Amino acid sequence: MTDLTLTTSEEELEEGLTRNIEAFLKELGEDFAFLGRQVPIKIKGDTYSIDLVLYHRGIPCVIIVELKAEGLSGSAVGQVNEYVEYYRLNRQYSHEQDAIGLIICQEADKEKITYVLGGLKERIFIATYKAKLPSDEKIKKAIKKLKK
Repeated sequence: MTDLTLTTSEEELEEGLTRNIEAFLKELGEDFAFLGRQVPIKIKGDTYSIDLVLYHRGIPCVIIVELKAEGLSGSAVGQVNEYVEYYRLNRQYSHEQDAIGLIICQEADKEKITYVLGGLKERIFIATYKAKLPSDEKIKKAIKKLKK
């Protein structure tokens, strides 16, 4: 995978991940599938673009991925929550679990995560990216936590 730097923009991060989508999905785990990039949704006449939409066959559910080049913010959590709820109400099939959100950002500390997620800890997850990705073992452990 292409090394990312701390100055990587959201567009560069997204481009790097999608250019190497097969490797990215393998790092997440074998049950992930790529559904789209910049997926448009319309809410009350406004069009929004979801950075990445993944699917997990084992759960099964849609995973809304928001990429942030900066640190975690409450507005990012609100944005992802809106997208997750949109999917639940408009695009979810009866056999699927509720969509979940994944915010991949440059920085997020535990205190900030506690406050911005509040009661959303079952629906939205936070991951930080680094110039080099963690080991396959660490990623697999994180994915197992998602399944619980």
